[in-house]
Amino acid sequence: MTQTKNSTTLHYQQLKPEERGIIQASLNQKLSLRQIAKRLHRSPSTISREVKRGTVQQRNTDYLFFKAYYANAGQAIYEKHRANCHAVSLLKTCRSFFMQLTDALKHHPRVDSIDTFVHRFKSAHPQDACSSVSTVYRYIDQGLLKLRNSDLPKKLRRRVKGTHFHKRHNKKILGTSIEKRPDIVQQRTKFGHWGVI
Repeated sequence: MTQTKNSTTLHYQQLKPEERGIIQASLNQKLSLRQIAKRLHRSPSTISREVKRGTVQQRNTDYLFFKAYYANAGQAIYEKHRANCHAVSLLKTCRSFFMQLTDALKHHPRVDSIDTFVHRFKSAHPQDACSSVSTVYRYIDQGLLKLRNSDLPKKLRRRVKGTHFHKRHNKKILGTSIEKRPDIVQQRTKFGHWGVI
């Protein structure tokens, strides 16, 4: 018995500019959306959404309005959406927080640490966006703020990834160390004193 359905997962890929050009040329040839999808090996719904996005209103020579799909318009809309879909940096969304934090930590005499300032800011401005304490420290280390480590009252000791050595506290003691043996053993006059040094 043969398997009729393909079990491999297809991953969606964005349309390329040349594919948009093929869509425009195919629509000018009066091909249906399903025929265009078959030609490009794409889903008909992908072609339908692309045509809907890239269709713009134009005027003909008689100054009458008509709607048509243009590959350039579809590509421009795609690039605009891609530019807006990235995450916005906290430096933009929390601008007032970082400005007040910088002022508070550079103020003399200093009253706040980063931890206390973040807590106080969250309780005073619950509707405003606020960064976490660890993000503030990371931004200072990366040089993204007008603060340096020397401006901080007390920098938290944070774990650093990588190899680290620690002394074992619960190491089993198996008798007296060989380095603490008496000098008589060095003379090797009794049984048991012989051994390789």
